[in-house]
Amino acid sequence: MLTKSQDPPISYSATTGSDCLAADDWQTPWHVAYCKPRQEKSLARDLISLGVSYFLPMVERVSTSGGRRRTALNPLFPSYLFFAAEEQERLAAVKTNRILHFLQVNEAEQQVLSRELESLEACLRTQPKEVELYNHLVKGQRVRITGGGMKDWEGIVEDASRPHKVWVGVSTLGGGVLVEVHGDLLAAH
Repeated sequence: MLTKSQDPPISYSATTGSDCLAADDWQTPWHVAYCKPRQEKSLARDLISLGVSYFLPMVERVSTSGGRRRTALNPLFPSYLFFAAEEQERLAAVKTNRILHFLQVNEAEQQVLSRELESLEACLRTQPKEVELYNHLVKGQRVRITGGGMKDWEGIVEDASRPHKVWVGVSTLGGGVLVEVHGDLLAAH
């Protein structure tokens, strides 16, 4: 596992060579790459070496493993990375062998995508601890925990206003427990 200091920056501008995207970067066509599992950060490093501007929204997550608490930067959208490139740079990115496919963004959607990514980048720079992916969970929805010490446990969302609270029922014992699980570790079942 990489430490935060080994992580690539959330964005890189080939125009300026810095970790802050420039106005010219937002004018270049943006591509949405769907990466192989756990390859987002490696693709980001490859794009830096190729001189391609990118945006990899990441948020800090705390996990527990072996009784130790660890803090790491994790992609806000697992397996996705956004990059600004003309066709030649896009093909160079494909040759990294880290991309499974692209989500199509037509010309009409380019301006909206660029504006939304620019807003998200600004938010991550100014208030990174306030950004969290919303999973659209509702009270009573059945979910499965996808990671951590309770991986593969199933439960029911107890409080829709705080979607990380999950009721995990253990019916064989005639009861259950209420546990807090971060929303990005839940999948609708």
